[in-house]
Amino acid sequence: MLETSQERVRLLKAGIDGKTIEKLYIIYNNFKIIRNPILFVGFNDEP
Repeated sequence: MLETSQERVRLLKAGIDGKTIEKLYIIYNNFKIIRNPILFVGFNDEP
């Protein structure tokens, strides 16, 4: 499921948000999340 970009675009046009489509993609393609990704936060160099 959701193997092609056309399928994902069809879901977007139907009103499903991108995060939900990502979750469905992970579930239906048997991906396993083994740990949370590291998020980098940028810092402003100005004083």
